[in-house]
Amino acid sequence: MTGALSKRPYKIAVSSGKGGVGKTNISVNLALALQRAGHKVALFDADLALANAHIVMGAHPKKTLVDALGEEVSLAEIATEGPLGVKLIAGGNGLAELMDLSHELRHQIAKSFDQLAPIADYLIIDTPAGIESNVVDFVSVANRKLIVVVGEPAAFIDAYACIKVLHQTAGVNHFDVVVNRVRDDAHGEDVFRRFKAIAAKFLTCNLYHVGSIPEDAQMLKSIGACSPVVMSAPQSRSARALEALAKRITGPHATPVDEGAAEMFAAGTQEDG
Repeated sequence: MTGALSKRPYKIAVSSGKGGVGKTNISVNLALALQRAGHKVALFDADLALANAHIVMGAHPKKTLVDALGEEVSLAEIATEGPLGVKLIAGGNGLAELMDLSHELRHQIAKSFDQLAPIADYLIIDTPAGIESNVVDFVSVANRKLIVVVGEPAAFIDAYACIKVLHQTAGVNHFDVVVNRVRDDAHGEDVFRRFKAIAAKFLTCNLYHVGSIPEDAQMLKSIGACSPVVMSAPQSRSARALEALAKRITGPHATPVDEGAAEMFAAGTQEDG
């Protein structure tokens, strides 16, 4: 199932468990890669009170999610057009209104994602790091769950905790794993193999290695310049890996997802926790 064939945006949540592993950078570049492939794409910065996707994207939003809360304004109306036409729904930065939203309000926001159908085939949800309820709520509404990990013990532990919570509390059984900051493909395969072995000892969910992203010189330069590598250096190894990731998770041979899980959440079957 792909977003282009659905009446609703096909939602892809990008999570990590641990901050500082490049999750937002991957979210932004994935959105741009999908847009470049001919899809209409929106990016929702779900790190509501400490939003930074607009910085990574090099966009300057005039409106944020605060403008849509409690007012008759849709998410599409507050969307900022970013590079290549990607639509950004920005969170806030240091805004008290977004620091502790209730489950009901997060649920309301998640249900409103479907209103983005006229402007988006795909919606990338850049979640905050961690395993708090706001992460679970926004990941639960997604069709596809993508976990970013790097080859560090702390990142393994936190990514495992994120998967465990989503598996046990939200019933997620299928996870895509992206290994970031690799030296080469063999390094990425090794990191994934070690991470999967840890998870398999305690969990029965399925993990799929959908990509390894090298941290080459062009990637480092693009981060410092707030100019996504898919745009600033499209022929670089990192940009090509990100475009391959976009094709891998949306093409005819995409990995399995938990069919119906997003629809169940949107219908309000989860209880407030």
